[in-house]
Amino acid sequence: MNRRSRVAFIVPYLGRWPVWSRLFFESVGANSGIDILLFCEAAPPFPLPLNVAVIQISKAELLGRLSRTTGLQLSAVSGHKLCDFRPYFGLCFSDYLQEFEFWGFCDIDLMFGDLQKLLDPRLLDQLDVFTAHDMQIAGHFTILRNNDLVNRVGFEIEDWQAKCLNPQTMLMEELLFSKALRAHPEIRLESPDSLAAELKRPFCRFGITFGFAGEVAHLESGLPALVVWQNGTVLYSDTAGSKTEVLYVHFMGLKRWWHWLSFGQRQEARESHRFSQVGYGGPVSATGLARFPWKQIYALQTQLQRSKSLLGGLSRRLLPGQAFLRFRRLIFGRGRY
Repeated sequence: MNRRSRVAFIVPYLGRWPVWSRLFFESVGANSGIDILLFCEAAPPFPLPLNVAVIQISKAELLGRLSRTTGLQLSAVSGHKLCDFRPYFGLCFSDYLQEFEFWGFCDIDLMFGDLQKLLDPRLLDQLDVFTAHDMQIAGHFTILRNNDLVNRVGFEIEDWQAKCLNPQTMLMEELLFSKALRAHPEIRLESPDSLAAELKRPFCRFGITFGFAGEVAHLESGLPALVVWQNGTVLYSDTAGSKTEVLYVHFMGLKRWWHWLSFGQRQEARESHRFSQVGYGGPVSATGLARFPWKQIYALQTQLQRSKSLLGGLSRRLLPGQAFLRFRRLIFGRGRY
């Protein structure tokens, strides 16, 4: 692939692509200053921007790369456990990173804002690591200088072998990786101030992450907030009148089926996308959001989800295999979310 930027985000993804994943790639297309190296079993079923390179890889091939990098006998790695291996991506995918000065990792349940406001050449020349959190490495947005020192810090995580071999997610790329990086005074690690402080700036170097109760993570105010992706920028506003541009919107906690009721089956590129406690779409302003009965709706939707899970579990126990599958498709649809 021809290098177009100084920064390549490494995105391994196994399995079926969620419908909302197209939003991530839409925001990638608005950021020509980065590249995405997408390692996947099958390419997403929609057009991708030019700065996404699709490298098809099987689960066995990915496991082989991780095993050779760590020297461990890995039997299976999939799902969220892949995140534990992020500190080793610089070595694992070194053959694809030779032309890049920086590599990074990120989640795909987000939309980037204008990253060029952060990845200014003057900043990149003066740092080795940037992460979008004030207290630790952020698993959903971190870039690292592509050199041997930084790429091998993962091997200095305490008990890293046991943690890699543990089938449970150990959050190695966050607190544990942070500790190992900070043990090297020669590694220049840059991070933002607290989210509350960053929101007072013209450009917030923090991303806005929605939690599982619809709250904005790392923000104590608890104010109803609206985040809008518009023509390549992400804007935050709340009912106190605060409004600023932010690095990205991470809709981590907004992925239940009810959060996407206004998200059409066929989503072409749009000029704007809105996110709030109600999920995708909804009120067009923070003041409108304050009047919206989202707490009551959230409680109703949560109860519906519990009832759905209870009914699903009961039907699985009572119905034979094929009958259960037909019942599930009839009642629950095909589980697109």
